[in-house]
Amino acid sequence: MTIKTQYIAPVSLWLVVRKRFTGTGLFIEPAWVGDGTQNGPVIFTSHILAAVYAHMRNKYHSNDDSDNWRVMSLQAFDLLEHVRDCGGKLWCMMAFAAVLEDASSLIVKTGAPRIRYVPLGFESPKDTEIVTFSFDQWVFDYMRDEFRSIGLPDYEMQLEVVDEMDDATLALTLKYATERINVCREPSERKASLWGVYDPDAGVWVSAEETDRKPAKHTAHQLH
Repeated sequence: MTIKTQYIAPVSLWLVVRKRFTGTGLFIEPAWVGDGTQNGPVIFTSHILAAVYAHMRNKYHSNDDSDNWRVMSLQAFDLLEHVRDCGGKLWCMMAFAAVLEDASSLIVKTGAPRIRYVPLGFESPKDTEIVTFSFDQWVFDYMRDEFRSIGLPDYEMQLEVVDEMDDATLALTLKYATERINVCREPSERKASLWGVYDPDAGVWVSAEETDRKPAKHTAHQLH
């Protein structure tokens, strides 16, 4: 694999992308989310979450979407070029969990599954082509606290194990993750959102209600 993006982060990072052919050639388009003010590509901190997102988006795609989304390593995607194509400034949406209707149902209202994410802004330098993206530690500290709150203090280590799996074991793990969650197309209105992640060691989804706990001076969001 040709490394197009170098980065510093405590976990492997992933995107969900699709290929589009335009008048200027092939375009690799990453999935985006946002609230209208802060918008940007989704950077998944979990291969499992990225795979579930791609699977559900392909299966339940809307009429104006497509069904050819797939998981790509961030290293294989030219993030610097994407930032520059977007005017030199870009929000990366650091996704770490799915948003659920109940303990066994993922919300997929419009075709794209709802996710929990933390916005992280980047601005590209203009005088160099060699850049290493440094993803701030506070983002991962916040995620660790969230995982700890649902009884998964070592979840980051589990994700590392997943990244080291051989192809057959990884495929089976991702298969279980998608098969062991239902889908809700008409979510109910509620004050506190339910969120969760797939625990590959136990083979189950683990969930809890979102609390008011927020990272200092930053906010975790969910896609509606």
